[in-house]
Amino acid sequence: MRLVVADPTAPVPATDLLVMPVFQVDDAPDADHLAAAVARLGPVRRGRGASPSWDLAGSGFTAKAEALLPVPRPGGGWVLLVGLGPAAKAGLETVRRAAGRAAAKASEMKAPRVAVVLPPAGSVAFDDRSLARCWAEGSLLALSPVGALKSGPAKDRSRAPARLVLLAATRRQRALREGLAEGEAFAAGCLLARELVNLPPNLLTPAALAARARAAARREGLTCRVHGPARLRQWRMGGLLGVGQGSANPPQLIELHWRPRGRGRAALPKVALVGKGITFDTGGISLKPAAGMELMKSDMGGAAAVLGAAVVAARLRLPVDLTVIIPAAENMPDGKAARPSDIITMANGKTVEILNTDAEGRLVLADALWYAARGRPDHIIDAATLTGACVVALGSHFAGLMGNSAELIDVLRQAGGETFERAWHLPVVDEHRDEMLGTWSDLRNIGDGRDAGALTAGAFLSHFVDEATPWAHLDIAGVAWASRASATCPRGATGFGARLIARALQILAD
Repeated sequence: MRLVVADPTAPVPATDLLVMPVFQVDDAPDADHLAAAVARLGPVRRGRGASPSWDLAGSGFTAKAEALLPVPRPGGGWVLLVGLGPAAKAGLETVRRAAGRAAAKASEMKAPRVAVVLPPAGSVAFDDRSLARCWAEGSLLALSPVGALKSGPAKDRSRAPARLVLLAATRRQRALREGLAEGEAFAAGCLLARELVNLPPNLLTPAALAARARAAARREGLTCRVHGPARLRQWRMGGLLGVGQGSANPPQLIELHWRPRGRGRAALPKVALVGKGITFDTGGISLKPAAGMELMKSDMGGAAAVLGAAVVAARLRLPVDLTVIIPAAENMPDGKAARPSDIITMANGKTVEILNTDAEGRLVLADALWYAARGRPDHIIDAATLTGACVVALGSHFAGLMGNSAELIDVLRQAGGETFERAWHLPVVDEHRDEMLGTWSDLRNIGDGRDAGALTAGAFLSHFVDEATPWAHLDIAGVAWASRASATCPRGATGFGARLIARALQILAD
């Protein structure tokens, strides 16, 4: 879908669907807002010189957020009224969701040419750049491809509009174009993450994930290296090797870098992203129940998120020295698989007793955190579908957020609020860290019983991060998969974390 900006009074190519977002006043459409929107349109857009005039009283359309009302347009085509709710409550996510509903309706109506009459400047509590970014994000994310592996003719699947035009006065167009470019980049990163998480595990083994990372790097201008088992043994990565040893598909350590050309390293903030890449998690010898195990293809959601964030950074040419580390493995039961009570040696030299092989994500992350720290980054952010305990605590609307730096945590909370990929700060204290100390080894991979499982997992990871390095951990176990569709996300992978982390990179780069 091509996204452009145009003047509402100047003739442009024909439009099949004219989208008009409408605010709500006293549980009814804001008549003044609607009349002003119509008045801003030139005769070409109003329809052969006729100003549309509609009696909405019997339509049931109240302009509540996400409500839709298609209306025949004089001269042909349609006008789609999209509710925004009360102007005072309209936020960035309101815009995304309205855009998503409109895009889905345009696809349903098979309207290839869509134009949007944006709300007037100053009518919302954010600038035009943010408005355009969120409209682009919502439009593109709502049309996330699904069913790519189905047989049958492609014509039976929903089609995205070929062109989307934002109509606004000339003085607003520069900011809107910048916002559209940002929105397209953010959506691209999220859509890549969704695509990867939705793939079945027979098509996304650790090696296949590495190949897709290489392809993304070539396409977006990043560098990529993949380290196989021989190199992992040289680095004594007992966590990554131990988790992967029960699978016929060997583990991989995927390493990507982004740095804008012409910028010296010393002038850029150095950020390392680490994403858990368990391409399928059976639990290993500590086998999971069969019910719901098919969703364990999403256990590489953290890897998808950090790869998606790197794509955004490259597309926007963010001034940041970025390293992305993805430890990729399958956790399978086998005669060679790790056993409960095995003791392994991690890359940093610490020994860990494996008390539960289904607590594998922290083992691969620990080795990857050590590797990321070798580059002496200014900040480390990791993302992982790490614990069921986080799902119990926060459900499907918030990620868990832990770390050793209040400043970095504040950055991620701000980014989460702006992208609506929200994160809730959870405590990791010395008592949690002490609980992870082992009897027969330096550490153990689970705490006592079922209490505070998300926090003890974060505490385990903290043993592999230098306290002097700002570090944050995102537990995205509850938010990586959507069991029901929303305005901006079909059922399936959400791509959670790609936009949040990319926005955090923008803030850190400012």
